[in-house]
Amino acid sequence: MSDKRPRWEKEIWTVQHPNAVACKTCKFRATVADDGSPLDRASTDTCEIYEDPERKPSDVLWDGAACEFYEKADDKPLALIMGVAVGDALGVPVEFKKRGTFHVTGMQGYGTHNQPPGTWSDDTSLTLALADNLLAGGDRPDLECIAWGCTEWYYKAAYTPHGKVFDVGNATAEAIKRLKKGVAPEKAGGSGERDNGNGSLMRIAPLAFYMFGIRKAEERFRIVREVSSLTHAHEWSVAACYIYVEMLNKLRMGRKKKTAYAELREDFARGVPFISKATLAKFVRILENDISLLPEEEIRSSGFVIDTLEAAFWCFLTTDNYRDAVLKAVNLGEDTDTTGAVTGAMAGLAYGLDAIPQEWRDQLAAGEEIRRIAIKMPRWDMFRKTA
Repeated sequence: MSDKRPRWEKEIWTVQHPNAVACKTCKFRATVADDGSPLDRASTDTCEIYEDPERKPSDVLWDGAACEFYEKADDKPLALIMGVAVGDALGVPVEFKKRGTFHVTGMQGYGTHNQPPGTWSDDTSLTLALADNLLAGGDRPDLECIAWGCTEWYYKAAYTPHGKVFDVGNATAEAIKRLKKGVAPEKAGGSGERDNGNGSLMRIAPLAFYMFGIRKAEERFRIVREVSSLTHAHEWSVAACYIYVEMLNKLRMGRKKKTAYAELREDFARGVPFISKATLAKFVRILENDISLLPEEEIRSSGFVIDTLEAAFWCFLTTDNYRDAVLKAVNLGEDTDTTGAVTGAMAGLAYGLDAIPQEWRDQLAAGEEIRRIAIKMPRWDMFRKTA
């Protein structure tokens, strides 16, 4: 058994409860007696989570315990962000190329954008901008801070691997220009059908950690809508982001890939009254059918938000490791960096940091900056009030 404790342990005990209710083996604050009362210093005999990790609850404490089911305290947040960045960087050199005209097997450079190997694009930049400015402690995300991060990226090349902005989507650029002019963040994003590029989907993954402990689906949807609407406010884009973050939430809680997808579809089958039926009809291939059963020729990989979401789910569900998932995504062609990034977040959470090839991580530009931002994310879990 490891004695390792996360660096924020004393703050947790002080803020949340003086006595940690936890299984001594897996360190989850999730053990109860037969009468439903919480147990302190419980054993594996009474720990439902140790016996059945698929029932892992939302409110947990990462402890770094040497338990076969759990990871070190900072693995999941870093795996998420690193998963985005590596998938993005793999796709940058071949963006816009037609499927079947190339084949990516590893990290390479130059090509479409003439960037050195390991260079990530706006997908990772805006993911980092969100992660670095999405502050916990309130009832809602700080949209002004997020907007500031976006404008710092666009106008001052913050959150870039080489101090240069490239590959900016039109809808995202126009929204950030409106933010710069003082338009309120929740009103900056385009709201027409032609504004449904994948620019909010590509950066929304950090919400999976901000959502920790928010039990009401409608509240989670409201937060996703606000954050998406900074650049993309149409209901299709918002719904795509919500579906994606819900999947990420399940993976973050430790659900296996197939279990997470089954639960996602069950959740939507029970009804989501805060999303219109007309909008949900756009996502039938994911939510009502099993998209993993479709052949590759039926998967589109354009910059349209629904295409990107479908392609990412398909790549993730039809592979069994990080490497294969992101390479499959990139080799679909067209919007390769975004498909790689969106797939990479799911695969990173599902398989963990160690599953992302070390050689790719070593080649990634500005890797320490990515780590700096990512390792702050576990703190968001611990200080949120549940809703």
